[in-house]
Amino acid sequence: MQDPSGYAADSPARPRVASLTKYIPYAGIPHAGGQYALQHYAALAERFDVDAYAPSTQDNRDAMNALPDSVARAELISGTGPFRHGRFKLAADIDSVLRGSALNRSVQNEFMTDDTWVGHIENAGVVEFQWSETASLAPFVRERLPRMKTVIVAHDLITQRWSRLATGRKNPATRLAYSAAAELSRKRERQSLGAVDLVVVFSEKDASIARDIQPAANVHVVRPGLGGPELDTAPHRAAAPVVLFTGAMNRPDNYEGVLWFLAEVWPTVRSRVPGARFVIAGAQPPKHLSDRVAALSDVELTGYVDSLEPYYADAAVFVSPIFTGAGVKFKTIDAMLRGVPIVSTAVGAEGVGSPDLYAGVHNDVPGFAAAVTAALLSPDEVAVDRAQQWASENFGFGQFRESLLELYSELLS
Repeated sequence: MQDPSGYAADSPARPRVASLTKYIPYAGIPHAGGQYALQHYAALAERFDVDAYAPSTQDNRDAMNALPDSVARAELISGTGPFRHGRFKLAADIDSVLRGSALNRSVQNEFMTDDTWVGHIENAGVVEFQWSETASLAPFVRERLPRMKTVIVAHDLITQRWSRLATGRKNPATRLAYSAAAELSRKRERQSLGAVDLVVVFSEKDASIARDIQPAANVHVVRPGLGGPELDTAPHRAAAPVVLFTGAMNRPDNYEGVLWFLAEVWPTVRSRVPGARFVIAGAQPPKHLSDRVAALSDVELTGYVDSLEPYYADAAVFVSPIFTGAGVKFKTIDAMLRGVPIVSTAVGAEGVGSPDLYAGVHNDVPGFAAAVTAALLSPDEVAVDRAQQWASENFGFGQFRESLLELYSELLS
């Protein structure tokens, strides 16, 4: 029997965290941010009851049938007007950019005008905002609940994402559009970051960006614990020359990086390492990537998979050919935790250790190709084991749980 607050009537109440989130996480969620949220809730659930509130999109409606044990209850916000229930996504996304990369307008309007939602969160000990877009609600929550303890979990700073896209574009009109989006995002993120008690980021680099956007922000670095409590950290040795990439393949950061690797790097690797295979494990690839892969007999595009563990187990080297985006690349941490040698660009390695933990960090084609080839033919097993140990100590679930619980407990003390 549950009372209206979500607590079991026959058990003592614990502090409650009301989490406003873009995504309801579940086991097997096919993107790194969702995997982080899953571990975040698992860590908090050791000391807090966690309630999740998210937009009513098809993905979140499906996720309601697979809620993790760490979520005490979840509610979906339908929204108002033509964008409700996640409709007209492209138009809603454009509108979001024009408002500083804010939460879907229809969801934000319902949350701010229907007092039911404030009623859901007003008895929580902490209200947190997962992802920067959701944090566009932070000034409203601060106004309505001025004594509430509030936290932004900034998976990345969207201002940096737009700025990096602007820098990488040669077309002046495209560069101007991305620069404008960055400025709009900076203004909105400055308001959001200044409206909460605590901002959690995943790297010192992101902490510096957050403080640049909002100097008054109380920013703390918590290294994400992505492996989960059951991760097998035995030394990894692959039997075949398999190159692996993982990621949500509907994200331009990912599919543009993979297309660069296929066009510029893979021809050299396959010529130097007979029998090499490239596996791209990720959901929702765009058609032009699927068509490109279909013409290559030594490249596999999996689409959605229930678990990435078999792919990590088979991989001889992991590649992170990422040139855009922001925040720590969880895919890089995941591979390092599993003892797979990594070749990355500088962006792919941001916030995840020093270059000596990698089989190579290169932005140029010759350097990237040479590093992948070397990792396939003669991996430095001592260096790989050292990198795995470092990742386990810095990104393991245990240290993550303790850091997160300490921050939230201090906030309530």
